[in-house]
Amino acid sequence: MTLTQDIEPRTYFRTFEAALADFKPPAENIDQIVEAVRGLRYEHVYIPESRAFIALEPAGATSPVAFISHGYIAVHPEEGDNYWIELPAHQAAAKGFAAVAEKVQEAAIPTCATCFTNLPSTGLCDYCG
Repeated sequence: MTLTQDIEPRTYFRTFEAALADFKPPAENIDQIVEAVRGLRYEHVYIPESRAFIALEPAGATSPVAFISHGYIAVHPEEGDNYWIELPAHQAAAKGFAAVAEKVQEAAIPTCATCFTNLPSTGLCDYCG
């Protein structure tokens, strides 16, 4: 385990499967996640307080061998090159985010072209007349 006092609080799990059940990634990603971590050697499994990922940490190591998020897996093997695996639901999530951003932009409050304050429902600026 990392022995730094400045680290974000973590929740440790006895098994990877328990962490995966708690993390709740998109269902279409689960098989690929399980296959990707099969064969990795790790002793500790945790989710940080931010809940951004699951980390797999080898015994005596200072950094995890893999990070599993909802859209990708970052693998940092002890021997060999690092690599990323994009998960199937990642693209769907990105498309969903774009749709939400468009709706937010549509719902933006109009502003006065002169003083840049928000316009009331009348559409006439209270300051510029």
